[in-house]
This record gives sequence, C-alpha cells and structure tokens, in this order.
Amino acid sequence: MTFKIYRRGPLLKRNLYKSRFLIYLLLFALSAIAVLAIVSPYRSTTINIKQAGAHGDGIRDDSAVFIRVLHQAVGRRGPTRIIVPAGTYLLNVRAPLELSSKTRLIGEDKPVLKFSVLPSEAFGYEAIRISGQDVLVDGIDLDGSGRFIRGIGIHPGSADVTIANSVIRNMRQAADPQSPLYSAVVSGIMIYGDTEDIKVLTSLITDISARHLQPVARGIMVWNGSGASPARRVTISGNEISHIAPREDADGIFFDVPPNPAELSGSIIENNRIHHAAKRGIKISAPGVVVQNNHITNPYSGNNHYLFDPDQPLSQDMYSAISIYASHVTVSGNLIDGIGSYYAAIEADFENLDRIVIENNRIDGEQTEQAEEMTTGIRLGALNRSSVRGNIIRHAGTSIHVIGQHAEYDNHGLESMLTDNDAADNTNKTTPANPK
Repeated sequence: MTFKIYRRGPLLKRNLYKSRFLIYLLLFALSAIAVLAIVSPYRSTTINIKQAGAHGDGIRDDSAVFIRVLHQAVGRRGPTRIIVPAGTYLLNVRAPLELSSKTRLIGEDKPVLKFSVLPSEAFGYEAIRISGQDVLVDGIDLDGSGRFIRGIGIHPGSADVTIANSVIRNMRQAADPQSPLYSAVVSGIMIYGDTEDIKVLTSLITDISARHLQPVARGIMVWNGSGASPARRVTISGNEISHIAPREDADGIFFDVPPNPAELSGSIIENNRIHHAAKRGIKISAPGVVVQNNHITNPYSGNNHYLFDPDQPLSQDMYSAISIYASHVTVSGNLIDGIGSYYAAIEADFENLDRIVIENNRIDGEQTEQAEEMTTGIRLGALNRSSVRGNIIRHAGTSIHVIGQHAEYDNHGLESMLTDNDAADNTNKTTPANPK
C-alpha cells in the first residue's frame, strides 16, 4: 500500500491569506454599514424638546424651540420622534405648529401645550396643523386658552394620522366682531376631505364653545370641502367628548355631507363616552359610517337654554343622541341614558334613506315625567331596505315613531322593518308622510 504525502506549508499559507481577505472584507462591510447608519436619511431621529432648549415652566415662551425642532423634521425620510417631558409649555404663535410626514409628537406624563397668540395677532386660527403621512400625536394636553377656534386640523392629502391619549380643550371664537374668526365654526379636531386612515383614540375633547350669532361648535368634525373626496376610514374610538356648546348647534361628533353621496366613508365611531353635548351627541351626514357601542348621556333637565334666546321655552333638553342624515349607516349597541328629554334619542327621518340598520341599542333615560312625556325613542322617516331590530326602549313617551314614505308604510312593510324591539309599556306611532 502506498500513501501520498502533501506538503502542508504552501496550502496553509493559501488558507491564511484567504481567511485574512475574508476578515478584511467583513470589517469593510461592517464599517460601511456603520457609516450608512450615521448619514442615512432614513434612520429614526429622537429629539427631547427640553434638551433642545425648551423650558416647560409655563412662563417663558417656548414657541421658537418647537418651531425649530418641527422644521428639522420637514423633508426627512426617516421618522422624527419629538419627546415632550412633563411641564407647561407656553406657545405664543403667529401660525399653527405644523407636523409633517413621519413626525411623532410624544408627551411624557401629559405635558401641557398652552397656546396663545402674539400681541400683534388678535386671535388664533389653529393650534396644530397636520399635513402629511404617518403622523402621531400621543400624550399631549393641548390648551387653546380660549384664543383659538381649532385645536388640531388634519388637512387634505394627509394619511395614516393618529391622535391618541391626548387632551384638546378650551377653544372659542374671536371676541372682535371685525375678525373673520368671530363667527367661525369651533372644533376640537377638524378632519378634512381627501384624507384617509385617520384615528382619534382614547383622548378627551372638552370645552369647545361658539359664542356669537349663529354659533356652531363640534367636538370632532369631519368636513368635506367642495370637490373633495370624503375622508375615508376614519376611526374615532374610546374617547370622552364633553361640554360642547351652545344649544343652537353643538354636536359631539359630526360627519359632514360629501360632495358625492355615492362615495362611502368606511368610517367607524365606537366605544366613545359623550355627555354635555348641547344639541346632539353624534350627527352622521356622510354615507358608510358605523356607530357602535357608544355611551351618550343627556344630563340636562330644563337648563340647556339657547344662548341668544334664553327665555325661549324648551321643547326638549337635547335634539337627539344620534341623528342619521345619510344612507348606508349602521347604529348598533349604543347606550343612551340620562335625566333629560329628546326630540328623538335616535333620529332617521331625513328625506329618503337607504340601507339603515338600527339594532341592539338601549335607550334608557331616568324615569321623569318630562322625559316620559317629551321623548321619542326612535324616529324614522322614509327608509328603504332598512332594519330596526332588537332595540330596548324605556321611559319614552313614544317608543318608535314612523313617518310613512309617500303615504304610509303598509303593515307588512312595518313588520319586516321593525323586529324584536322591546318597548315595555311604551307606544308606537305611525303617521303619514304628508298628513292632511
């Protein structure tokens, strides 16, 4: 048997050279990655607003620091996290603070952003303007100081915007009759058309008031300007909305009429707590909205007076908890309670509506003479392909009031639309559409 003997020296040297080459190549690659991580515009940046120079003492003006830091976020391809530690930040602004794409404004321990305006500016329009995609406002207490008509505006073209765990409060109209903001709509949050995937979550919107002639106030308003597509896939969930005034026209949540009624919003309003909304809890004028599992309380008892005619007799304490003025709307699993009376706790008697579902809601006011005499539980107009089923109605003078379409619903039509509703000892009422 013969053996071949190989010399180890040259082979070992070749293997060593090859190993060294691979090590050098690996080191070069790691160095390149490290350099790219430093200079890449896609990397995330975190800025602490106090470390950037803000005081947060409620005395010194921090607006210049906020404006500078927000300006740094403009045009960046990577996310910018702006951390706002606890404190009160005085912001005397001439224009809204603008949040651009991929900006996250994050509060620690609910810092207060106390907005005011420069002495040269009589009144403020909007405290925060969001114009971009992938934007977050989380854990901020936004105080308009009664000097702004709007807390946060989410403008056309914006998408993937979330407002969470925040407070928006204390918005008013301008006091100067010469100001264009004297009679403007007041809102905590305004969501414009041509936006999509907007979320307002677990926040408090409160103390939103209009005070001048023909006053209009909204806690959250989804508004569709002329020619705009409707805001799509808006989620309003887990919020508390309160003290929206005055009685003339103040709603907790309002979806405006879109320019094209055939376009569905695909939006949802769920698990919100609404009280002290002087006219309505929720008003839906846009098709394709689901309103479910909200708790709406009417706390008034003869004391929800009109601002401009306080001596006018009150027919009811509130107009409605939920008003439906559009087709393709579902109202399900809501609790409507409180001591006060309604024109209708749930109202859907606006022209001809199609595909309305009102199901499994509980209307359960307190047992007072006024509520039982003056409240209609559910008021229906001319509905097509609709269903009203499984609702529980207590302490209402009329449980379900149906206004006929064209002349009157026939018995078969009523029976197929109204099913399994529990009205206890209350009465149903049917009247012609055009009674003579």
